[in-house]
Amino acid sequence: MTAAEIGDPAAAKTPTRRFFSDEETLAIAKETELPGATVSAVARKHGIVTGLLFRWRAQFGIAQKRRSRLARVVLPDDMPAARALRDLVRPPEGMMVVDLADGRRVFAPAGSDPDVMRTQIESGDAAQ
Repeated sequence: MTAAEIGDPAAAKTPTRRFFSDEETLAIAKETELPGATVSAVARKHGIVTGLLFRWRAQFGIAQKRRSRLARVVLPDDMPAARALRDLVRPPEGMMVVDLADGRRVFAPAGSDPDVMRTQIESGDAAQ
C-alpha cells in the first residue's frame, strides 16, 4: 500500500460515501451471526465502522450471541471500599440521606427529622 502523492489528480478530493439498501444492511448484519464471525471482522470486510454495524443489528433485532452473566458481590460494611461505593449513590432530588444504626442508609423527604425516620424504620412502621 502506498500513499497518494500530494497533488495527485487520481486521488479523490473527498472520501467516497457508501449507501446500502435495506436488503444489503440486513444481509451485512446477518453476517455477524455466522459461526466464527465477529462484528469487527464483518465491519472491516465491508469498510464500515463497527458502531454502524451495531446500530443495524439493533434496528433489525439481531441480539448478541450470549447474554452477560452477572455475579452478585457482597462487601462487608466495615470495608473501606463498601463505604466508598455507598457514598457514590446520591439521594434523588427532594430527598435526604438518613443513616441507620445498623449501617444501612435510606432516603427520606428533605426536611424530615432523621430521628423520627430511624424510629419508624426500626419499629417497622415505614412503608417498604
